[in-house]
Amino acid sequence: MATIALNDKIFTQVALQAFVAKLAPLNAFTRDFSGDARRKGDAIVVPLISGITATTFNQSYEVGGGAITFATVSIDKHRIASIDLTDVQVANSSAAVMDNLAIQAGESLARIVLADIWSAITVANFGAAILTTAGANYTIAQMGALRKALAQRNVPTDRLSLIADSEIYTGLLTSSGVAQALNYGGAEAVRDGLIPRLLGMGIYESNIIPANALTKLGGFVAHPDSIAIAMRYLEPQAAGEYLAAEQVTASNGITMGYRRHYNTSTGRHYANFECLFGYTPALTLGLALVTIPA
Repeated sequence: MATIALNDKIFTQVALQAFVAKLAPLNAFTRDFSGDARRKGDAIVVPLISGITATTFNQSYEVGGGAITFATVSIDKHRIASIDLTDVQVANSSAAVMDNLAIQAGESLARIVLADIWSAITVANFGAAILTTAGANYTIAQMGALRKALAQRNVPTDRLSLIADSEIYTGLLTSSGVAQALNYGGAEAVRDGLIPRLLGMGIYESNIIPANALTKLGGFVAHPDSIAIAMRYLEPQAAGEYLAAEQVTASNGITMGYRRHYNTSTGRHYANFECLFGYTPALTLGLALVTIPA
């Protein structure tokens, strides 16, 4: 059997860390992540919590109100990041080189997963953009306008998030209200280039937001229940036929599959990281688009 100077446990954990880091914007949505094995095409029922309305007591404790509704998500998306290594490449590779390969594989897989999910952010699903302005114009005032627009739709504002492209994110990052630690309440923006929260909203930067038939989609503000996302592990039918085959799951449930095999005729190892997932628009009033002039 072919051997390789590769510690699969370390290799997969390095890839997982990069994968999870790039998928941070998914924290803005309702998700059902699990290391449980599923097949492609299976359906996952993701619970959504609707609002509860108070009323005047009318001699009954069985009025009811509010409900747990459900979004059915088909696990029908399967994406992989593949690495191939010849015997010569392996012989001349250090542990640092292998770690770099793992990081690139994890990030590459995360990018294609995010791009797929972002493809659901369309006018057809969520309506016309509520704000169109250049990214350089984004300040606390624009954030306030976005929050107001969602509040006027009766969308709870305590769990909103803004996912923005680099143009909008940089506009916020360099605006006086954010860049000055005195105003912001912390030095993260200046020191680390990070904006954890603004006006109660989580802020995420994503440089793969697609055009989606718009002039230029710059980002979107979203309530978690606007999109339901599910992710599962695709278990090999014959795991013993691989040199390595395992699921790699983070503490938040984000899961990748890992398979490694060797082709004796070509002298190549193939290491594959894969993600089985699905998504569906859910509460469409809970997401609003912003665009940037062309």
